[in-house]
Amino acid sequence: MHIVAENLERKFRKEYIFQNFSYTFHSENSYAITGPNGSGKSTLMKILSTYSLPTKGSLKVFNETKELINPDHQHQYISFAAPYTQLIEEFTLEELIDFILPLNYIPNTYSIQKFEEFIELKPDRNKYIQNYSSGMRQKIKLGLALISNRPILLLDEPCTNLDRHAKNWFFKKLSENENKLIIIASNEEEEINFCKNQLSILDFK
Repeated sequence: MHIVAENLERKFRKEYIFQNFSYTFHSENSYAITGPNGSGKSTLMKILSTYSLPTKGSLKVFNETKELINPDHQHQYISFAAPYTQLIEEFTLEELIDFILPLNYIPNTYSIQKFEEFIELKPDRNKYIQNYSSGMRQKIKLGLALISNRPILLLDEPCTNLDRHAKNWFFKKLSENENKLIIIASNEEEEINFCKNQLSILDFK
C-alpha cells in the first residue's frame, strides 16, 4: 500500500492552512507529521484519512499490486483515531463492539471480552461510554484503530489524555502494527521518535 499526495492545499477563506503538499507514504514505514498546535496537522490528517477534502490537489491510494484504489473505496483501507473523533457515547462498550463488528472495521473474531483484554480495561458492562474518563475513551478509540485489519493506520495526537501506563500499552501495541503504513501527527517527542520518517507541516506554508 502507498498514499500519494500531490499538491494538496487547504484554504480557509483567504488564508492557506498549508499548500503544495506533495509526499508519498509507503507500507511498512512510519511517518511523523510535526508542527506546533494550530499549524494544520489535524487538517492534513483529516484529508489523508479521507474524512475531508482538500481545496486543491489530489490524494491517491494504491494497493500492494500498485493498482489505484477508487476514491470512493479508499476509506475501506484506512483506520483513523484522534481525540476529536467521537464514539457513540450513548452505548455501553459491549453495544459499541456489537455495532462496529458488522461494519468490517475490526476482525469479526473480536468479542467484548477479547477487546477488553486487548485494551487492558474492564469497565462496568452497564456503564455508558459518555461516563468514561477522557483517557478511557481515548484508549478505546486507539484500541479500535490498532486492531483494525486495514493496512493504513492514521493517528492524530494519539497519547492525548493517556497516563504513563496507557502510553506504555499504546507503544507496545503500535509496534505490533509495523507491517502497516503508519502516519502520526504529533508534537510529542516520544510519538515522533517512534516513526522512521519525519516531515514538518511548516514546510508547506
